[in-house]
Amino acid sequence: MRVGVIGAGAISGIYLKNMTTLFSDTLEVVCIAARNLAHAEKRASEYGPGIRACTVDELLADPAVELVVVLTPVGTHAELIHRALLAGKHVYTEKTIADSPDKAAELLKLADERGLWLGSAPDTFLGSALQTARKALDDGLAGEVNSFAISVNRCNSVLLSLFPFLRQPGAGILYDYGVYYLTALVSLLGPIARVGGIIGTPYPRHVNIVPGTPDFGKEMETPNESQVSAVVQLRSGITGTFHIDADSTMRDEAFFAIYGTKGILYLTDANAFGGTVRFLPESPDYETPIQPIALLPFSSYSDNSRGIGPKDLAEAVRENRPCRASKEMAFHVLEALTAILRGGSQGTFLDVLSDCKRPEPFPVHPIGAMNIGHASFNMMHADEMMHFYGDLLGMREQFSLSWGDLIKLLSMSRDHARELGDSEQVEALGRRMEELAPIRERKWLSYLKLADRQYVEFFWPEGVKLREIPDRWANSGYCKLNFEVSSIEEIRDRLVSAGVRPDEDIHSTVDGSREITVHDPDGNEVQFTEYPDGDRARISMPPVPEGHSCSLVLYTTQVAYQVKDAVNMDRFYRLGLGFRKVDSLSLADREAAERAGEATDLPARTRLKILSEKPWIDYYEVAPHQYIELFHAEGKTLKEDRHLDDAGGYQHLCIEVADIQAAWDAVTRNGLIPDEPIRYGPDGAYQFWLTDPDGNRLELMQYTEEALHLK
Repeated sequence: MRVGVIGAGAISGIYLKNMTTLFSDTLEVVCIAARNLAHAEKRASEYGPGIRACTVDELLADPAVELVVVLTPVGTHAELIHRALLAGKHVYTEKTIADSPDKAAELLKLADERGLWLGSAPDTFLGSALQTARKALDDGLAGEVNSFAISVNRCNSVLLSLFPFLRQPGAGILYDYGVYYLTALVSLLGPIARVGGIIGTPYPRHVNIVPGTPDFGKEMETPNESQVSAVVQLRSGITGTFHIDADSTMRDEAFFAIYGTKGILYLTDANAFGGTVRFLPESPDYETPIQPIALLPFSSYSDNSRGIGPKDLAEAVRENRPCRASKEMAFHVLEALTAILRGGSQGTFLDVLSDCKRPEPFPVHPIGAMNIGHASFNMMHADEMMHFYGDLLGMREQFSLSWGDLIKLLSMSRDHARELGDSEQVEALGRRMEELAPIRERKWLSYLKLADRQYVEFFWPEGVKLREIPDRWANSGYCKLNFEVSSIEEIRDRLVSAGVRPDEDIHSTVDGSREITVHDPDGNEVQFTEYPDGDRARISMPPVPEGHSCSLVLYTTQVAYQVKDAVNMDRFYRLGLGFRKVDSLSLADREAAERAGEATDLPARTRLKILSEKPWIDYYEVAPHQYIELFHAEGKTLKEDRHLDDAGGYQHLCIEVADIQAAWDAVTRNGLIPDEPIRYGPDGAYQFWLTDPDGNRLELMQYTEEALHLK
């Protein structure tokens, strides 16, 4: 959408920067107007040859301009927005939408009559911090929300000296700064019902203290409010406090907390797009302090992303939907701010009559997962492992790569490090290549195929003794691999006849499936599961396609991890990768299964009720029949063993995706940061890597036509 900007002041710089770079896929800035044409010409020259400077009249008369972005002082907003709407332009304005609710109401009516979109800052609620908080609240992480508390500070002595417009009517601390917090509040918890407060203006005059400003050393009239202490009740009944002191320190030490039945959510500066959102969960141990959990961010907009509001408005026009920074929410917040101010002067509570909807949160972008591509293992007993997976389970070798192929990969990495000027990495990679040179003809890795586009990857011993991990269940991270089979008896009988001893015989599980568990020659726990069909299945699965499997197993159906950071592991797989949580089992489910057939008295039923609130296993669907299984370690203290390169056994999990670039775009838009760029490997596949919050490594891979996996 083609954009015309009105206003060339300080805030225009970040808008123009972002609209001409970060958001240029949606917005095209074609002109900028300002009261002083020279200021517009300067900005135009800074942000691209395609931007021309012009007058406001010329901008509004230009048929090429579809969206007007108003970045002038608040006192000018109503007139400029009105003119732009009459000229048939969509409008996005800096906050507030106008300097009074009456003027704003006229703008809303005009926009509706003309069928035009009108949006208003703040758009900081679209940043990663407040989007992270929104997802947490919508997911019920804090339970039922009961109250909130907001307390912020600024330094008017500096602000009023730097920015003369803050001395104008309608630009007090409540309108200029409080608007960020009330907008954030409404975006998170919904509209406001009534407000009341105490307003103070203890310093109606200030001396300009900033050298180099026009009024330095002079006394200034500063009649606007600078201190606010308010009570805010939402339409939902949630009530909280809202406090601002602009006669304090400049750096905002914001306190923004939302209190729920399951914990407290601590937010950050609502004037910023990024920041750490923390969650303090409810704990039954009242005497032992616990530390808040820093939530994994959702959304990539953590830097100053002003301009995202116009971008969203342009997309809303294209998609014929409401924009998120809507005129209705802007009007509602303006009415609430005005009611706080009026109620403070009258010493009473006032109702907020307008209403608005909470803006839609940003969606989760799925990575386009097709399969669990492979689970990867370092072999300690290579011949025995090949016999177990190849001969006994019927998997066939798809391809192998040599250590020489790895040397080629390392050479590519060394060239990249040389381009970056990383001499230390260049030397380290060179030494590693020299170490591998004597074994370059030997096998490095082998892929064994179990079904269509599903494999197990095995790394052959290099000659160095690998570290053993005796009990994976004592650590956070990987626990076991699970294969789906069509007949649990058939696989049991085949293993037993070959001398493999099951840990226990065939048994039914809580989810209705039947399974056995064994350990492979390297001690890795391997489970085989036959799922129930029809109505007996807890998770609905499509039929297995004819000819899908080329072995005795149908799918790698579950890869299980024991979690340490349960909150963020859920956020990583559900919000970061877009996997759907398809089932959850509680500790009550486990205990009920263990006590099956026993009579339950009142204490036992009470215990089960308590345990029903405690998670045991969560299942996240990668693709049909294929899941990530997260075990919760209730009451256990887990060790960490994040660096597995020198250890025998499990190494990493690979997810096949349809489009590697689309997967990269999805995870970054969801707020994840890949470990390294997309690379093309010697196996003919593209891949990049992620690390989940517990340190488990995840490879995302796209096969090309040349991929050895498909030959």
